[in-house]
Amino acid sequence: MRRFRILLLQAALLLGTVLSASAQGGKCLPARTDGVEPFQAGEKIVFNISYNWHAVQTDVAKGTLTANQETLNGEKVWHTSMSMQTAPFFDVFFKIREKFDSWFALKGVEPRKFLRDSREGDYHAVNDYIYDRRAGVIHANLEYWDKDQKTLDIPYGDCTYDVTALFYFARRMDFASMKPGTVMKISIAIDEGVQQVNLTYRGKENKYLRGIGTIASHKVGLSLKKGDVFEGNEDAILWFSDDDNRVPVAFMAPLKVGAMNGRLASYSGLAHEFTSLISTKRVK
Repeated sequence: MRRFRILLLQAALLLGTVLSASAQGGKCLPARTDGVEPFQAGEKIVFNISYNWHAVQTDVAKGTLTANQETLNGEKVWHTSMSMQTAPFFDVFFKIREKFDSWFALKGVEPRKFLRDSREGDYHAVNDYIYDRRAGVIHANLEYWDKDQKTLDIPYGDCTYDVTALFYFARRMDFASMKPGTVMKISIAIDEGVQQVNLTYRGKENKYLRGIGTIASHKVGLSLKKGDVFEGNEDAILWFSDDDNRVPVAFMAPLKVGAMNGRLASYSGLAHEFTSLISTKRVK
């Protein structure tokens, strides 16, 4: 059960590491300078998350991404959310509910707050972050079902972000200025520390998605740390739509056994026309 829980959490982290620090005016990743905002309040993106092993492909969960605006401590901010839950069939065996929320500034997109609430079987974890840029730390309040509550400060630099905020920041990447093979370093805060990830731009690719069609996409690779779940000797792959929305349309992560895949299931409230959809059929 623990391996299945980690696998589903890693799927959420994979979506999040596409996230990046491009919001800091290109300090970490090259950011678009044309002023085009790839998302708007009311946007909703839904994914089917599946596990593949040899010829077996099983949808095990559904992921949802939403973007809205609200007021936090008197400041108008973005409130973005990423949630994941197992399909009803898998709930019978092991019920999983993951939710990641991030609040960041409308301009300059500096992060303000992050909240993670993970409920997986009898496991429950909460990460409550408050960003303190002046002090250069994240004030973290951590709760786990089998441990005492812990409060600590996590080092916070220009290229350190939480799972959900990074995802939306990455959609501002200036792919036009990047050549295939370009490698960049990003970092992500989760639990009690920061994880380093290398991102490689791999160029354009037409990506076929079952139930939607062929989408003109930008392809990026993520070199993930080798561990109990990920293989480590291959990149995880992510695809963004090649239009002004930069919709994350698919992801793939090689595992010790099989692979974890996510594919776009539906979308609504996009800021721009979804022009990257080439055909409802498979196109090479």
